[in-house]
Amino acid sequence: MSTSPIARGLAAACLVATGIAAVLSSALTPNTSSSTGGRIDAFAAHAGRVDAALTADIFIVLLGAATMLAALLAWRHSPKLAGVAGWLGVISGSAMIFLIALDFAVNAAVGVDHKAASKLLDNITDTPQFAPFLILGLLGGVVAMVCLGVALWRTRAVPRWAAVALIAYGPANVLTADAGSVPFAGANALLLAGFAACAMAVLRNGLPSFTADGSESRPVEPAVKEAPAL
Repeated sequence: MSTSPIARGLAAACLVATGIAAVLSSALTPNTSSSTGGRIDAFAAHAGRVDAALTADIFIVLLGAATMLAALLAWRHSPKLAGVAGWLGVISGSAMIFLIALDFAVNAAVGVDHKAASKLLDNITDTPQFAPFLILGLLGGVVAMVCLGVALWRTRAVPRWAAVALIAYGPANVLTADAGSVPFAGANALLLAGFAACAMAVLRNGLPSFTADGSESRPVEPAVKEAPAL
């Protein structure tokens, strides 16, 4: 596996930035009630924290790319699991962009009539079309991270503690979402730890490069010239 130093640096930065953003967002987002009105009130009471959390949420656009990059580390020896993790990670990350956008909508609702805004947001989340985003964003993310962790464990592309951290991250992220900022940030710290280990592996070993037919390219061995016969 070999990539240019610039490509390695960009890939590592993507992985680390995604993990840091996840921790910051989960730590700064106020612990809100399950009701939409309660979320709007909590966002209004912690405007500074919410602005910082939403800034960190911008980096959610990197989640799919970061998952795919981590999956590439395990591609050579575990292509099936790595492929599922990478593609499902991209799909889940895309769905998460919509789910995160709801936080921006809740924050915008702070400046208008809370009752009317709450009804509008409830109308969005109660539609049948919202369910696929929720399923793909949350359940899809859990499956993607479990497959990613198992693939990395099997291939030993990263230390096994990092593979375990990524396996545990998906369920922990879902279970702590409404448990408060500290447990939620702790769950996302697992993602940061796993992605940081992947970033170190990328910087050290690079990523696989592929030929036009999709196979992994390998360095060409120089031809060995035979000595002339005496």
